[in-house]
Amino acid sequence: MFLKSILFWQPRQSLFKILCRTSLGTKLLIILNYLIWLILAFVSYLLIKSDANIFWQLLLATLFAEVVERFSKAFLFWSRPISKYKHNLPKGLVKSWYDTGSFPSGHTSKTFFFLLFLNQYQIYDTNIFLIATIPLLLFRVVVGFHYPIDILGGLLVGFLSWSISHQITFPHVLVNFIKNIFDKIPLL
Repeated sequence: MFLKSILFWQPRQSLFKILCRTSLGTKLLIILNYLIWLILAFVSYLLIKSDANIFWQLLLATLFAEVVERFSKAFLFWSRPISKYKHNLPKGLVKSWYDTGSFPSGHTSKTFFFLLFLNQYQIYDTNIFLIATIPLLLFRVVVGFHYPIDILGGLLVGFLSWSISHQITFPHVLVNFIKNIFDKIPLL
């Protein structure tokens, strides 16, 4: 019972309801929901700019994580915490994404395999990455998009995604194709 209360913890008061009371709160909710994707886009740019093969590794990891996530959420092990409150999602959040199951957290799986790639290739300080992403992942629990167990599931999926892709060297024709594209994009 104690373990279940930790794995399925949610705050007593709905932060989602509080944020959705005002226009500013709703905008903050939407921005914080999508901010992690901007961070991951920046990090992927840095990774791919350092080695074009990483593009294909990231693509494979992402595809694997998406398939596992969609398959798992289709089973609807449990609904998202916000679903029990019958909240109406504000415009800016894709309703169909939040009507599915909660397990595993897709945000967490992608964030974790990006962290592992950053650690593997050491092109960016992983501490800065963690400082930027951990609060965003915790926010998703506190606001009611996920339970802590969903975050743990996302960590597992992220690790598996990285494990199947991080050592693969793709054919030179594919790597050179991406390298030619990224050579035209200036280093930030």
